[in-house]
Amino acid sequence: MTGLVRKATLLTAAGLLAATAAMAGVPSAGNSTTPACITLVGNTGGVPDALGTFTVTVRDLANNPLNGASVVIDLVNATDLALCDDQLDGAALVNCIAKTTRKFTDALGQVTFTVLGGSNGGGNATTLLGGGRIYANGTLIASPTVSAIDLDGASGVGANDLSAWLGDFGSGFAFGRSDYDCSGDIGANDLSLWLGAFGSGASAASCAVSCF
Repeated sequence: MTGLVRKATLLTAAGLLAATAAMAGVPSAGNSTTPACITLVGNTGGVPDALGTFTVTVRDLANNPLNGASVVIDLVNATDLALCDDQLDGAALVNCIAKTTRKFTDALGQVTFTVLGGSNGGGNATTLLGGGRIYANGTLIASPTVSAIDLDGASGVGANDLSAWLGDFGSGFAFGRSDYDCSGDIGANDLSLWLGAFGSGASAASCAVSCF
């Protein structure tokens, strides 16, 4: 191998190593796993409703899981939705002003949320599909639709929430807050899912303090 060829080979190898290093640690939307939809829920006796539980897996551009990545659920664009100030989860960091809740991934790049929150009652829906944002280390990795079973944000899940859902259904608009089955529309299956959530009693309590 001539000196020039050897030097070119070393430079190419160094370039590949640099490119690989650059990809490592940068969150990738394509390689990460995120929910298409999120449902905000309430609690009973201080126990969050498991209906709202989902897991995010963060991977980098080289498809490696990212340990300790900051994962943020952001509702700033969903003006008709609010987080609970207390997520009843000691690992969750809430910023009411920014409308975000944050947790950190484990060694597998995974983090699990059950997001507590609700909406602002009948006739006040504003947000259509894709109203939420999920960020990993500041990189946008998903824009899920966000629904809420506690549609009036008060007294847990009950008759007023059903009235708000019926109003959303009758409006002809695909308001994300009432699209529980993630179909991109509001229909009978969403009503069935809301009735199931109501019947379970697992969201009998609303936010003690809401981030509206």
